[in-house]
Amino acid sequence: MRAQYDERITEPRAAGRGLARPALFALLALALVAVTTLAVRELLRATPTPGAIPVAPGTGAAASAPATPAAKTPDAPQAAPAQPLPPAEPPAPPLPALAESDVEVRTTLAEIVPAAAHPGLAPDNLVARAAALADGFARGRLVRDKLPLPAVPGKLIVVERDERIFLDTANHARYDALVAAFAELDTAALARWYQRYEPLLQQAYAELGNGEARVREAILGGIDLMLAAPAPAGELELKQPAVFYKYADPALEALPESQKLLIRMGPRNRAVIVAQLQRLRQALGS
Repeated sequence: MRAQYDERITEPRAAGRGLARPALFALLALALVAVTTLAVRELLRATPTPGAIPVAPGTGAAASAPATPAAKTPDAPQAAPAQPLPPAEPPAPPLPALAESDVEVRTTLAEIVPAAAHPGLAPDNLVARAAALADGFARGRLVRDKLPLPAVPGKLIVVERDERIFLDTANHARYDALVAAFAELDTAALARWYQRYEPLLQQAYAELGNGEARVREAILGGIDLMLAAPAPAGELELKQPAVFYKYADPALEALPESQKLLIRMGPRNRAVIVAQLQRLRQALGS
């Protein structure tokens, strides 16, 4: 007899197991709702509101705080306004020809040299005469026949003692007026005059037979020669072998004429002349 039995074997249900599966489904549903809610909220937050200004990512409260004004950078120093250039000096007029230079040379020199020397500007061919003076001055000679140089007033004053002749110190006063006039000479103005007329002086100097020698060197050499004059101490003894007196000391008598002139005028006048010569030499340069 075939017995019909249900061949499915049913195990006994554990306690509480029938409630576990529905509860698990409920928890999963709640989690899904929570996740969906959070996603929608983040989506709404990221969607810009019409008219709102978007905020850059990564900015927080510090970005929304009012910005602190930056410290003002000190202004850079303003450049000084450009100064206008001084007006250019008008060019010097061209030099006259050597043979036609007397009027201009005489006029310009009269504005510089003392009045006592103005008679020396009267002769013609002034530049040629001045070149001859420079030629002699370089060797310590005072060429009086070329220009009428101011003369020393009076006669040489001497004193005789024990059958010997000495130069009297009163003789120094004879040179006072000449030295005072030389002290008034504007050496800077004379140097400027020389710089303008040096080409004419050089031409006249070359015509004396000096070749390539420079007239400037002759003038500076004459000044240096005068400045190198010795300064003998004590009384100066003289002798009179003929009409003119000479120094008894052969070394003094052998000195160039320009140096003996400095010795003859005395220490005080000599100091004035030396100072002017030094200024003139500095103004002329080399």
